[in-house]
Amino acid sequence: MPEIIRLSQKELNQVSVIKQVAEGKLKQIEAAESLNITDRQIRRLLNKYRDEGNKSFASKLRGRPSNHQLDKSFKDKVIKLVKDKYPDFGPTFAAEKLKELDGISISVSTLRRIMVDNDVWREKKHKKPIHRTRRPRRSCYGDMEQFDGSSHDWFEGRYNHGEYTTLLASIDDATSIVNAWFSDYEGTVPVMKFWWGYFEKYGKPHSIYLDRHSTYKINSKNALDNDSIVSEFTRAMKELGVQVINANSPQAKGRIERLFGTLQDRLVKELRLAGINNPNDANKFLQAYLPRFNARFNVEATSSTDTHVMLSKQYDLNSILSVQSVRIVSRDFVVSFKNHWYQLSKDQPTTVYPNNKVIIEERLNGNLLIRLNSKYLDYTKLNIKPRKPKILAPALAPNPAKRSYKPPATHPWRSIRLLPYNISNRPNQTPPSKKIT
Repeated sequence: MPEIIRLSQKELNQVSVIKQVAEGKLKQIEAAESLNITDRQIRRLLNKYRDEGNKSFASKLRGRPSNHQLDKSFKDKVIKLVKDKYPDFGPTFAAEKLKELDGISISVSTLRRIMVDNDVWREKKHKKPIHRTRRPRRSCYGDMEQFDGSSHDWFEGRYNHGEYTTLLASIDDATSIVNAWFSDYEGTVPVMKFWWGYFEKYGKPHSIYLDRHSTYKINSKNALDNDSIVSEFTRAMKELGVQVINANSPQAKGRIERLFGTLQDRLVKELRLAGINNPNDANKFLQAYLPRFNARFNVEATSSTDTHVMLSKQYDLNSILSVQSVRIVSRDFVVSFKNHWYQLSKDQPTTVYPNNKVIIEERLNGNLLIRLNSKYLDYTKLNIKPRKPKILAPALAPNPAKRSYKPPATHPWRSIRLLPYNISNRPNQTPPSKKIT
């Protein structure tokens, strides 16, 4: 049985050219130009062809194990560490942690192949993509911040019997720099606290890109055609001069959506490795984790300009970043709010009239202030609900009770005499005819 020689396409091309040189159909210089090698190498290949034939072109390493393959003991060590410490890690993240925590340097592609061969990891099947037009990144840092919240089991059941917590995060559209903070829910107060810390650290961005959550946009029918009806967060951003952009779909703010996908994979495992079981410790952990995360994933902006604007003293963040409600002053100068009653003092920095509209400010530190025309009013909280004021009638004496009227005997109505009925007294009417039976 003839020996089977396996050649690659490149080796087959060499065999064809060298065979023509050996038969005198092609010059060595022409063969060198055809194969893009030197004429000296052509002579070497020609000598091998004359000695061994086509077999000389086959690689001697074909069918033999590679000289650069990893030792089996090293592979066993790596796969044991992955199964014990990083069973649900992806190849990229597992390779980073092996180098960081275990001092083992291995390429991602090699680790991926080892994990696939040992059924530790499988590649995800991607859905058929929908064609969308990519929006180019903003050119400057601080031009746009994409913001959202993600409710997830970040502590894998270790916090409050598996209660979900919310991670509030922003990502810069130009540089992908991330800021994050754990909260119990995605409400007005936690969101305002997040942005207060952002403003103090970086300044205010030009715009914020977010979804249509009720915290950011009022979605009732009355608010669709009335631009004056806005959420408290949108009202605060307008006072600060920050543009609020509401996305119509999750894909429109894809960078923040992909960020949460990355954090739900990486941050969950980082918190597990660090032994963190509650949001307070997690927020402390983020202070050291986010700089490393940003150094790993941030990109360079097209422009080096930073468009953040530091807030001047004219902005009172205590007042602007508060939950504000409108109430009416009653006739006895009491303001009711959330089943509590507040009595306005007699001496005030501005004149107060009944039926005045005042603004109740619920500040983030828990304080409650009452404002009228940029002046804050003095008040005391009442322990019980005040009685409604009584309105007295202007009469000096009460009206006597009404009695039924009985006319006297001399009343003209009593002097009328009623005559008996007589048909003859009525000449215009004929007597009724009698029916004859």
